[in-house]
Amino acid sequence: MEIVFIRHGETDVNKSSRIQGASINASLNEAGRKYAERAAQNFDPSEFDAVYVSPLNRAVETAEIFTKGQKELQEDDRLLEFDYGEWDGKLLSQVKKEHPDAIDPWGKVGKNYIKYAPNGESREDLDKRCGEFIDEMLEKYPDGKVLVVAHGTLIRMMAAHLMTDGEMDKFETMNNCGLAKFSIRQGINRMLYYNRILAF
Repeated sequence: MEIVFIRHGETDVNKSSRIQGASINASLNEAGRKYAERAAQNFDPSEFDAVYVSPLNRAVETAEIFTKGQKELQEDDRLLEFDYGEWDGKLLSQVKKEHPDAIDPWGKVGKNYIKYAPNGESREDLDKRCGEFIDEMLEKYPDGKVLVVAHGTLIRMMAAHLMTDGEMDKFETMNNCGLAKFSIRQGINRMLYYNRILAF
């Protein structure tokens, strides 16, 4: 199986450097839509056997642009962005100032954030739902090509689940509309590319 992930386009929440998790249902902003349209000019959706998408607006809108009306979009709650609980919508600079130990050296939310946002999702739970999704795709499309349009942290964990036993810290968040591609054959996983950019 080959599986390609696309991160959604830019939203105003992204632009303001706020944490944008599962409870934030922002739509693409004008720049995000235009950039996605430019990137989609260099993308061929016809090769995919199935397209799955997070139900959140920003992912659905991006999927519609990239698939150009050629494919049915199958929404799946397992593709929702990571749930940051009480931190959803907060300025990253604010939480870094208040809880510097919960921000990693690259400026991303660290796994111990949950002690300050106890209603948030654990990385273990995120890894579990990513694994369940991947297992289902392998069962349904063992020799097929699957496209997934989702979110930055979710895609980091998908990559980590496939390549590093869930160690998400080894992966950077992809750019808006960045692509990652993985190939899975006979239980061996390979990353073919990560954060490929289709428009400049």
